[in-house]
Amino acid sequence: MRISQRTGQEGERPCADTRLPKTASRENIKTLFPIHHLADASSEGLAILYQGRIIEANRSLLSCLGTDLQNFPPLEEILPAALKALPDNQYHSGLLMTLQKETIPVQFRLTPLRRNDKDCLALAVTFLRSLSPATDILPPDSAPGLCSRTEFERHLEDFFLKHAVPQAAGILLHVNINRFRTINERYGARIANDLLEAIGQRLQTFLSDDCIVARFGSDEFGIFCPFPYEQPTEATHWAQITRDIFHTTLPVDGHRIHITASIGCCLIPFDTYRFETACHYAELALSEARRLQSPDWISFNPVMQADVQHRCEMEHDLQRALESNEFFLEFQPLICLKTNRVECVEALLRWQHPVRGVIAPNEFIPVAEDCNLIVPIGRWVLLEACAQASRLPEHIRIAVNISAVQFAHDDMYAAVIQTLFQTGLAAGRLELELTESIFLDAVQRNLETMGKIRALGVKIVMDDFGIGFSSLNYLRSFPFDRIKIDRSFIRDMLNDPQAQSIVSAIMTLGHAMSMEVIAEGVETAAQLDMLRHTSCTTAQGFLMGRPAPLADLSACPGMTDTTVIPQKNARISRDHLS
Repeated sequence: MRISQRTGQEGERPCADTRLPKTASRENIKTLFPIHHLADASSEGLAILYQGRIIEANRSLLSCLGTDLQNFPPLEEILPAALKALPDNQYHSGLLMTLQKETIPVQFRLTPLRRNDKDCLALAVTFLRSLSPATDILPPDSAPGLCSRTEFERHLEDFFLKHAVPQAAGILLHVNINRFRTINERYGARIANDLLEAIGQRLQTFLSDDCIVARFGSDEFGIFCPFPYEQPTEATHWAQITRDIFHTTLPVDGHRIHITASIGCCLIPFDTYRFETACHYAELALSEARRLQSPDWISFNPVMQADVQHRCEMEHDLQRALESNEFFLEFQPLICLKTNRVECVEALLRWQHPVRGVIAPNEFIPVAEDCNLIVPIGRWVLLEACAQASRLPEHIRIAVNISAVQFAHDDMYAAVIQTLFQTGLAAGRLELELTESIFLDAVQRNLETMGKIRALGVKIVMDDFGIGFSSLNYLRSFPFDRIKIDRSFIRDMLNDPQAQSIVSAIMTLGHAMSMEVIAEGVETAAQLDMLRHTSCTTAQGFLMGRPAPLADLSACPGMTDTTVIPQKNARISRDHLS
């Protein structure tokens, strides 16, 4: 029996055993890891771990703990949750114990780090409250009316013991508030805490007294709702109520804060009768809900367990692919509708797996983003694309897609400068294609980075325009050079008047804002003919050329033409690297 309306491929993080070792030596370690590599001015606690020991820490972390580096306690004494977390650059919740025995709720992340030929880990600790009691975020165990994780697990164990035969059933839901960290940063700890209290009150109001509710961390909840074994449809009832509790707009201290949540669930005893297995299945379903960004709950599917192993294997293969040069690029031409000549080529990443053959990007890119391999892969794509483009006629530009995860975790300004300097490509010949998901977090920082890159002469293109709910707002925030109409509108515009109206409106909008408009996904002569009667400047699709190695595109008009006199473009000098 399945109660969710959607299931999909598993998005669980890698399951390799990368827990921290518990032994280490501090001998000569200070000469290998100087303190200037850490930001003492940062409000985050920062540290470097080598063989399971803290060997450097910044002032924020040392001051919070009340110690110095020489007397730094073992990690298991101050942040035991870090010993069980994967170094995946993802935030985890935990409790930090100071030497004064004060418990501070934190979020932390671990990132692999290579320093002086030593395999280390970078630890970043975000304090969920300031060091004054007035702005504390409630620790999970103190959430009003909600039990702790320990109490929740004890209640569930009791349930399993009392119902050893299938006389009762229940639904176990794990819920994670989407982008709660952003809410905390935007409104502050006090309002975030009031929001959690409001959610707790909604849970108590809409769930029955026999439901068990716990707060696992700052933004994660566990819910168990029992129902008679003979009435499994009750599971849908409780899942719907939970969804409505967490998908709402709440008035908090004069603010109206809209929240959504990812929800994963497991049915007892229909999925399992084992307590530990039920919790594991609910977590798998929650990970799938996060990956799909589903507005509904996702129930456990046995396929998810197999997908975890598949994704673990793919992560290992991706690491090997980087080392063994298994990635390659194909290029698809973009045609100027006025001249019918190639004016740009888009670089498209491919993976030649030694066993499975060529793997499509939509299969391995999400895995690369989850395990943070997207940064080195993205850097390789940028460098290789620009290197190949530098051998083309100077009027041909190169377009490179940038993952929102890469943009968030890499220094894109430095990456672009370094690439242009190494390849000698003129900045005006490079285009970066970004989707609006790049604006979901750290909007101001991303806008500043995009502005610095654009100031070099690099063109910025908004990809998949028209399918995001905030695209128009982002056009006001940043002056994109080009907007790329999503292929779904081009596909449907001949048969769907609404799609045709949207395409026409985007053309008008682009012209009014001095932005060139690109139509992607052009596959028929009729589509191309309709586009020629609009203000669309450029088209891309199978009709004009399929992705292929650059050498195979030499027959396309304009690819070998050297008679076009290009405008002079500034090149990157060493001054930009200082």
